[in-house]
Amino acid sequence: MRSLIRWNPRRETALADPFRVIDEWFDELWRGWPSLFDSDTRRPLLRPAMDVVENDKEVVIRIDLPGMKPEDVKIELEDDVITISGEMGDTIEKEGDRYHYRERSYGAFQRSLRLPNTVDKEKVEASFENGVLNITLPKLPQAQPKQITVKASKK
Repeated sequence: MRSLIRWNPRRETALADPFRVIDEWFDELWRGWPSLFDSDTRRPLLRPAMDVVENDKEVVIRIDLPGMKPEDVKIELEDDVITISGEMGDTIEKEGDRYHYRERSYGAFQRSLRLPNTVDKEKVEASFENGVLNITLPKLPQAQPKQITVKASKK
């Protein structure tokens, strides 16, 4: 009896599209790219969503940290770099649980930003509300715009 061969649609398209093989090589190359994974756990690195907003008086950093508590977040300011770190997510797996689909990320994260020299590093404030960390960095008085009053000339 003749043995069965599993049908692979890639074999058929490789003849029709010679560049497909090159695309597959690149897919294989990028699949194990080291910067995408934590070297210790081989889990994807976490990068919580972050916004940096500036106005005339301050710079505000907003980071989405759902499910975290304020005491789980560490903020450090050294020289002109602010670093926000912590560990997020549900790391407790109960015996007998079987995940059918897992999309929520968990693990350690760290985000660092170089601050402009116009920020008053002594008056930095942080607040946590509804899973969003807000860090307010007021600008130095000399960095804030000055209003100049226009006077009418007397003739």
